[in-house]
Order: sequence, then C-alpha cells, then structure tokens
Amino acid sequence: MEIKPLSDVASIDISGVDKKTKEKEYSIKLCNFTDVYYNWAVSLDNLNSFMNATANKTEIERFSLKKGSVAITKDSETRDDIGIPCYIADDFSNTLLGYHCALIKPQKGVLDGRYLNAYLNTKMARKYFSNQVSGSGQRYTLTIGGIGAVQIPIIELENQIRIGKFFSIIDKKISINKKINAELESIAKTIYDYWFLQFEFPNEKGKPYKSSGGQMVWNEELKRDIPEGWTHTTLSAISNMYQPKTFSAKLIDDNGKYRVYGAGGYMGQYSDFNHEHAEIFISCRGSCGDIYKSMPFSLITGNSMIVHPNNDDLFEYLYLTLERIGVKNCITGSVQPQITRDSLNGWRLVLPTEQIINHFATITKSIFIRQEKVIEENQELISLRDFLLPLLMNGQVKFKE
Repeated sequence: MEIKPLSDVASIDISGVDKKTKEKEYSIKLCNFTDVYYNWAVSLDNLNSFMNATANKTEIERFSLKKGSVAITKDSETRDDIGIPCYIADDFSNTLLGYHCALIKPQKGVLDGRYLNAYLNTKMARKYFSNQVSGSGQRYTLTIGGIGAVQIPIIELENQIRIGKFFSIIDKKISINKKINAELESIAKTIYDYWFLQFEFPNEKGKPYKSSGGQMVWNEELKRDIPEGWTHTTLSAISNMYQPKTFSAKLIDDNGKYRVYGAGGYMGQYSDFNHEHAEIFISCRGSCGDIYKSMPFSLITGNSMIVHPNNDDLFEYLYLTLERIGVKNCITGSVQPQITRDSLNGWRLVLPTEQIINHFATITKSIFIRQEKVIEENQELISLRDFLLPLLMNGQVKFKE
C-alpha cells in the first residue's frame, strides 16, 4: 500500500456556479451543498430534487456531473459540515455541481471514485478536513490545497473497486429505506387530507362523510364549515408545550446510542436521552416553525418546542395537523426570529369527535411504527458501514476469494 496526497491522483476544482438564473446562459440542473451533504451518493433518481439554474459554457465543461467523480462540501457556517463527500453514481446531462462544493475527478486506472468516497467518509479523513478549515465565526472554508493534501491509501485497484462496490450496496439499501419512509409519510398525509381537509372520513356506514351528504356546520371561531359534532380547540388546551434544557452541539458523539434532534431536525448521536417516547417538536430558534417528530429514546435540544398531546391517540392527528397547516404565523421577533409558548398557546385547530380521532390513530400508528423500524434499520446499516470502513481500508478485514 502506498500513501499519496489526493492532488497526485485526482484533479480538484472549486465550483462557483450559483443558483441564479441569468440571461444568455444555458439552463441546467444544480446539485447543491445539501444534496452533497445528505447523500452518500447521488444518481439519476435524485435529479428531480435538484434546482433549476443557468451556467455558461466554461462552467458546464468544468462542473458537469459524471459517473466516477466525487463531490465534497467546502464552505459552511459549521466546521464539521465541511469535507463531507458524495459519490456521483451516474452520468448526468446538463447537471452541474453548485457553489460551496468542490468536484474531485480521480485518475482512471489509479483511484476508484467509490473507494475514494468511502475513504473520505472515514473519521480520519473527516478529522483532517475539520483541522484544515480556515476562517472563524460566521464562515469556514477549505482551499484546493487543503483538499489536495489529504493522504489517500492507494491499494490495488481491484481491491479499491471491491470496497467501493460493497459500500455502494449498503448505501443503496439505505436509500431504498429512505424512499420507503418518504412513501409512508405520503400515505399518512394523503389519509389526513382526505379525512380532515376534504372531510371524507368514513361515516357510520363506512362511506365518505361529506360526499354522502354529511351535515356541515358553520364554526364562528374558525370562520368555516366543519362536520356536525366537531368543534374547535387551541394547542394549549390539548397539549403540554415546553422547551428542553439546552444542549451543546460539541457534545455530539458518533458512537452515542441515542439520536439528537435540534431546530434543524436530526443532529447526530449522544450517550443519553431526555425523552423516552416519540415527541412532536417545533423549531423555535433560527429556522423557526419547522415541524418534526422524534424517535423514541431521543435527546431533543432547547432550540425546539415540544408539543406533547394530552391524549396519546391525538399524537398522529396533531403532528399531521401542525405539519399540514404550519405555524409560521406564530413567529415573533424582528432581529432574532423565534417561536414561544405564548405565541403558540392560542393556535386554533379543528377537533374531531373522539371516535374519529381514535379510528385515525389506529390506522396511522402502524404507519409511524413502520417508519421507526426503517429508521432503526438504517441506523444499524450506518453503524455497520462505519465499523467496517477502516478495517477494510487498512486490510484488517478482507473479502473472501
């Protein structure tokens, strides 16, 4: 095995392609920072999630996404968000890597892209990039020199390809599971919309309520018609709202057993939890008003507002109501946007009958439980990947011939 700096075995180019649309430029799709950050690999399946933009001929020549390349994050407000790699799994047409990222093109016959992606995902490489960043306070960045100086173990190309393929298989399973969870979420939202926005929940005969002549009654508080027997309520009347204790992101530990959630959703792992059961929470600092639900046995930080329903059967209805309707109108503060308990207390919503709530909970609880199992499976796959990665790299574990 030979150790070489990345710049000796690959070309590195810093993208400056922004998301603006400019006249006299060519229409393109743009793979952005978040697309790189959240994916082990991007394929044509990701294309519809890329944003529309424009680019000139030179940018198209330099930053088009081609199979075998590796993209890497190079600028961020957070030091640990820099140096995150992503393998380009397909040849894209008119699709470019966006700014705040660098495009790495391995030398053919010397370095395999999937192997490089796997190596750059090791804790050793992550630590190297974290130490290489320049800047402080508002912005951190990596230079071409910093990226190119990372030391890459060059093993036989055949073994590189084996290692790359192995981790690609794991990643494909993780990606499939993410799609399953997205579909489960979509099913739950579709049922919610049909029952509580269109009011076509099953009546006593099992037929759609409104289209079967179900009585609608004007509600003065909500200023709209709702099914007969339903009423209105406020968030404070049906839930307990509170902010947990603050938690420093510096305490995040990849080896921790429990998931950590903050204002931006999932943050990482930690050795302890502060909520035994799944909870609904709202981001209330920074990016305010986003709705999330946690896994059981999780740590939720003080940048979030917990909304714990008074009745367990209200959980699914309340989460989907908050998610579908939103609470952006509860944001206060001109300098520092925030959401407080006071601003949420009077948030009004429709309250169906107990029978309908219980029926809905029976259907959707199974969906949410399935989602939790998929997340747990993905966490196990990620742990397996992170455990085997260094062992395969240094030869402690080998593929059976």
